[in-house]
Amino acid sequence: MTGFVLSSTNNTATVLCFDGIQRLCGFKGKRIKSLSGQYNSLAAGDRVEIQVMDGERGLVTSLEPRKNAFGRYNEKGRAEQAIASNIDRVICVSSPLLPPFRPRFMDRLAVMAEIAQTPFIIFLNKIELGIPDEVAMRLEDYERLGYRIMYGSAKTGHGVDDLRALVSQGSSVLAGQSGVGKSTLMNALIPGLDRKTQDVSEKYQRGKHTTTMAQAIMMAEGAVLIDTPGIRRLALRSTEPQDLASLFPEMRDFLGGCSLGSRCSHGEEEGCHIREAVEEGTIHADRYESYLRIRQELDLPQEWKRSGVRDPGRKERSSGENWKRRVKRFDMSDLEED
Repeated sequence: MTGFVLSSTNNTATVLCFDGIQRLCGFKGKRIKSLSGQYNSLAAGDRVEIQVMDGERGLVTSLEPRKNAFGRYNEKGRAEQAIASNIDRVICVSSPLLPPFRPRFMDRLAVMAEIAQTPFIIFLNKIELGIPDEVAMRLEDYERLGYRIMYGSAKTGHGVDDLRALVSQGSSVLAGQSGVGKSTLMNALIPGLDRKTQDVSEKYQRGKHTTTMAQAIMMAEGAVLIDTPGIRRLALRSTEPQDLASLFPEMRDFLGGCSLGSRCSHGEEEGCHIREAVEEGTIHADRYESYLRIRQELDLPQEWKRSGVRDPGRKERSSGENWKRRVKRFDMSDLEED
């Protein structure tokens, strides 16, 4: 029998089966062979074949090929982790003030959406708090790159109807940091959902997790809305370092024009067209900083993944160093990524 994965942990998945019954399913053989080496065997949005064991239980026997996967590198499990699959768009929910607007976090989400080859949309929630000028300027730059920007408030209802119209077709992922109001927004989008919500700590400028795993919710006419846990850090490991620049839309036109050609890392090399574009203001300096940070992570040796050490380069990246020296001349604000 075919089924649709609503949520999954390492050992079990909640599957909506073709007969309309939700079943808690284990995995035949403990793991799905086609996903060997990944942190989670299944993701919300997967389509699977199951063997029914009784009325409310079953076994997942196989996974249908995915159209795409939206995920990150799980540093705890030292493996790639698909958060959602078979999606049509990624919606980044953000806040202008509480918690603070963090564009470098958005840049990582945008890269994940580019890897999944799916549109990236930013929904600025909590606009009743006001939108600082620097936030408005950054959103204008994202819009210039081709990303759709939406404004709203789950608290007042402003913009909720427009967002509901967007997610009423296909499969959408809501992603964002803890405290940006995703759960409140989900409650506004789907009356009667009654998701638990929590206030943001004004002292620490962070929210608390109210969603513990990605969960797919079936909407009218077959639409799917996948809610994800609040994310504080997004590690990226699955992309080859030399391919990273192609995942930044504003850098694509400059690829191949550097003096070193495809060997250019777009860091300190002379004759780098991307760095020249940053100096001229064609590419936003903070987007370039995001690129350099991710690139340094991707350049780390791969052996540490199997060594038991979570990430030996994380302390090094936070303390000194190459990327700070490279972007120093561009007068960037210290905007957090996690």
